[in-house]
Amino acid sequence: MSNDAETLRNAMKGFGTDEATLIKVVANRTNRQRQVIKEQYKAAFGRDLIADLKSELRGKMEDAFVALFTDPVEFDADSLRNAMKGFGTDEATLIKVVANRTNRQRQIIKEQYKQAFGRDLISDLKSELHGKMEDAFIALFTNPVEYDADALRDAMHGAGTNEDTLIEIIASRNNEQLAAIKQCYNTKYQRDLEADIKKETHGTLEHLLVSLLQGKRSYNPHPDQGRCAAIAKEIYDAGEAKLGTDESVFNKYFVSLSPMELACVSQHYHKLTGHTILEAIDKEFHGDSKKAFRTIVYATLSPSEYFATRVKDAIKGFGTKDHLLIRVLITRDEIDMPQIKQYYKQLYGKDMVQDIKDDISGDYQKLMVELCSH
Repeated sequence: MSNDAETLRNAMKGFGTDEATLIKVVANRTNRQRQVIKEQYKAAFGRDLIADLKSELRGKMEDAFVALFTDPVEFDADSLRNAMKGFGTDEATLIKVVANRTNRQRQIIKEQYKQAFGRDLISDLKSELHGKMEDAFIALFTNPVEYDADALRDAMHGAGTNEDTLIEIIASRNNEQLAAIKQCYNTKYQRDLEADIKKETHGTLEHLLVSLLQGKRSYNPHPDQGRCAAIAKEIYDAGEAKLGTDESVFNKYFVSLSPMELACVSQHYHKLTGHTILEAIDKEFHGDSKKAFRTIVYATLSPSEYFATRVKDAIKGFGTKDHLLIRVLITRDEIDMPQIKQYYKQLYGKDMVQDIKDDISGDYQKLMVELCSH
């Protein structure tokens, strides 16, 4: 790569610039290799490669070469700053950069932004954006655990309780995620999540959510067929086989079985009764408790399918449930977005991206579409 540094110097010194050589060298190196070349150029010639490129190139060629020799994180931070400084905001650049990075990369960009400009990126975004765009960008720059903790607090803060949000998050996160969420909630808000759940919910839903928060779900990948058949019979006896429902039996198993065990129990339940365990839940429970038990089954056995239904919930009917749409697209972006789109097509016979486009508009639409295009 020391030869590359010399080749670049020869392509720029003297009269004129050998752009063909610049392109041949630079375009065929990795970013890490280009950073090494930049350092070697400085060591060999006592000159700054970026400054030399800027003096030799113009317009789009200059922009492209400077970008190629800039550390990706530094380049992203610079791009975000340039998109927000001065008059107006370049939302297209914000969307292009932010929607195409992982959450971990966005955390690093946020740190680089602070280091480079002495400014808080979140504060700058809040001053430049408003409404749904502001909500979405802040969510994108929040780590997933804190984002869930914030959503749970918002669901219980103020008048009324958003049980729908409580159920979605608590019933679909694994043991480790729930433990981290509880810790974050306590640290950030100086409140106990379990205590708040007890204050804001009651009855079967309260017991189920509190049980889930204990994070005791099994991870056993090899279910015992005999035990699963016995559990299926116990659930049947506690519900459909009797007058009234013993919710404690449903609670005990639905919060503790591993995904493979729950699938096995569901199969045995179907053999025993001729219908699915979801149908049994529909018969035995109502309202939020029914929704919670269904969510556990759905999110455990087929999470991508479950979140496809959540996207549909966000955009069906009059108006858009923007917080729900933002939460699902952001939290699932790095997990199973292609599968969610496939399930959406199977369930509703429509293209999910097109349905989202039809339901929202403007830069908010562009951001959401970019997120679900991965």
